[in-house]
Amino acid sequence: MTTLVDGLENYKYSEHYPTSTTQLESNGRDLLGMIDRYKQNPGKTELTEAKQFLIDIETWKANCLHDRMGNAERNSDKAVWNALYAAMQATTDEMRLLAIMDLHGFGKSVDPETGLRRGKLASSVLRFLWPEEWGVVDWRNQAMFLFLGKHQGNIDAAIDEARISNANQMRKDFDIMNEKATCELNGHYRKLAKAESALPRAADVDMAIFGLSLMAWTMP
Repeated sequence: MTTLVDGLENYKYSEHYPTSTTQLESNGRDLLGMIDRYKQNPGKTELTEAKQFLIDIETWKANCLHDRMGNAERNSDKAVWNALYAAMQATTDEMRLLAIMDLHGFGKSVDPETGLRRGKLASSVLRFLWPEEWGVVDWRNQAMFLFLGKHQGNIDAAIDEARISNANQMRKDFDIMNEKATCELNGHYRKLAKAESALPRAADVDMAIFGLSLMAWTMP
């Protein structure tokens, strides 16, 4: 019987697991301490480090899902710092996510057809700042959660149905996950983290679900 821990192991030992993950988590902890110390008065060094953190996350996500790169560079150092500071001061999940989504490449652009903004890449930033509370949101995890819900949490049955499903259609259906959908899926991560002692963080659950998706669908 396949478990969520199996999914986590499958992801961590796959070619798709970025080697920079652990270092980025450490960098995120350090950056939070820096923001708390300097608040709205950072120096040049602090601004540079915050901007590099954003660029590194964009690179991490590209390695993971082959997304476009280069947008993080378009943000000024101060804009990045202000967004991170606003996220730290936010009192709700949606406010925290929207603070990051104000950055170029992380949800600032509005889709012309739907009028919605994507929260997926912004969730990656929050995942490395607060891995206990946040995981990365994407179409694979959203789809796997639907199958898990349909089969009352039976992972093997969920994977079996996922394998015969139309992955390309699901990718289109969940291409735009706005701030509300992003927060909702992240809420599922948290609930499972509370229920699974072996996966105590939302980020662990996110990686486990992603690992299950790799059992169902190959990466492009």
